[in-house]
Amino acid sequence: MPHSGDISTTVAVVAADEVVREAAVAALEADTSLAVSTPEGDGARAVRAGVERGAVCVVCGPDETYYDAVRDVDRTRPVVVVDPGGDRIDGDLLDRLLEDPSAAYVADGEHTSRLVRSRVRDFVERERDEVGWHLADLSGEAIVSFDLDSYALREANETFFDHWALDPPDIDDATLADLRETDITHELRGRGRGEPGEEELEWLRDGGPIETFVQGALDGDFERREWHCAGVDGAFKTEVEIVADRSAGIGYLVGSVPDGGPPDDDEGAMLRSLVEHVPMSVYFKDDQSRHVLVSEDVVEPFIESPEGKILHTPEDVHGKTDFDLYEAGHAEDAIADDRQVVESGKPIRGRIERASPPNGRDLFFQTTKAPWYDESGRLRGTVGVTVDVTEQKRREHELDRQNQRLDEFASIISHDLRNPLNVAAGRLERYRQTGDESDLDTVAEMHERMASLIDDVLSLAREGDQIEETERVDAGVVATRAWATVDTGAATFEQDWAYPIEADPDRLVRLFENVFGNAVEHGGEDVTVRAGTLDDEPGFYVEDDGPGIEVDDPETVFERGVSADEAGTGFGLAIVREIAEAHRWSVAVAEDDSAPGARFEFTGVTRAE
Repeated sequence: MPHSGDISTTVAVVAADEVVREAAVAALEADTSLAVSTPEGDGARAVRAGVERGAVCVVCGPDETYYDAVRDVDRTRPVVVVDPGGDRIDGDLLDRLLEDPSAAYVADGEHTSRLVRSRVRDFVERERDEVGWHLADLSGEAIVSFDLDSYALREANETFFDHWALDPPDIDDATLADLRETDITHELRGRGRGEPGEEELEWLRDGGPIETFVQGALDGDFERREWHCAGVDGAFKTEVEIVADRSAGIGYLVGSVPDGGPPDDDEGAMLRSLVEHVPMSVYFKDDQSRHVLVSEDVVEPFIESPEGKILHTPEDVHGKTDFDLYEAGHAEDAIADDRQVVESGKPIRGRIERASPPNGRDLFFQTTKAPWYDESGRLRGTVGVTVDVTEQKRREHELDRQNQRLDEFASIISHDLRNPLNVAAGRLERYRQTGDESDLDTVAEMHERMASLIDDVLSLAREGDQIEETERVDAGVVATRAWATVDTGAATFEQDWAYPIEADPDRLVRLFENVFGNAVEHGGEDVTVRAGTLDDEPGFYVEDDGPGIEVDDPETVFERGVSADEAGTGFGLAIVREIAEAHRWSVAVAEDDSAPGARFEFTGVTRAE
């Protein structure tokens, strides 16, 4: 649309009175955006000459002849009538001017020049706006103007009303947000799994997608977005962009519209909808394993190539193989699968792949690949679909763990609790027969053992749950808290922590309590216990200088019921393992014949920077 700085607007000045003509010309020539013409002749001839030369506005004297001549040529051409004395105009003509929306009356006075320029500029801007909307109707795209501050809609062209489910009266009460049902671009972005750096790709600012869209246009960002809109003939998708005129406080939304042809079975459009909007990784590769078409989800939130290049869009991936995108081991496996499909013509269905991001939880993906043939039946390459099944795998793992715990609890009830219960019942019966009170001591001891077993079973049940949220934890502070709650007697505690970790602090306290209790129980009150971070990988250790692991296979100490102490329940380290696995850590006994005592190492821990 035209802007108010174009030196392309002609204004014709026609007047029989030379004073009026010279004053009007002088006033208009002060505005460099206007070109002033003074056609020769009197009355209708001068007016017609000015209009034929392209004058968008006519300035004339108070003579009725000039006004009538303009209206004879064009009923809507703007006219500014200047009355030098303020008393020369006929009352009937003045009434006609006041009723004419395309006419203005300026009487002589101190500010006549300014008023003439102002009235002419008003008409010129209005004329430009009308011309702009006329051109918009011819452009084939929908255009709607809105207020940059309130986003209230102002006007729209015919193309807009032909497609959007809004009538002209609806514009008065609508805002920019009412034009779409969904901002597809907003829905597609930021759907990643929380990988580091994803937040830097988010284009949304405070306020939401509409505010971000408008602010981007004000900052010179003319990126097109995709909107899902309610239309006259049903919902449709449009690409929209905003052009902002900051000086006028007006924005223009320009949107593409569907063509007028009848719907058909457009397989290409179906494929585009699949790769653009379905939340899964879909990719086509040629027979050399080069990507020729990929969905948005393949690069969500981004791919970092082995060379450190960040790939944001599907276009960044086109023409590249897996070796250009991923580490060598993954790329070799993927391309081997491609070759198998191409050479055999048989699909690979439902293959589960595991990814281990640094300092993060394992991710699981299910991939299916099939041959890709063109319409003539010639093999072109492979088509693959990869779906994130991480949550499904985690649920399956947790279900297996729960079933295992149910089996353990059934064993505890049938064996571990039944044994002391039988002993207590037998000693009680013998006491009734003999009156020997030492039997009652055994009954009390068996009850204490059953109480301990019940407490440990409850702890095992609670600690076995998955941990969904962790936080940055100073493990040294948590370990000190745990040490204070354990009856450690004269034992010594030393720490050496190099960095914080991600953990559930309450569960971590329980883990430390059990490991410390185990060390003191087996090492005595003069044992020294040390804890700290590992050097080679993210994780931590707890060790003591006691007698060490006194069982044939050290790894069995984490199993329920295994204890070198006949009085122990064998649940302390089993609970430690449950807490570690709930964090998705691994715990193992470190074997070192040269060092006395026991050492437990916890790996798979996320280091909190």
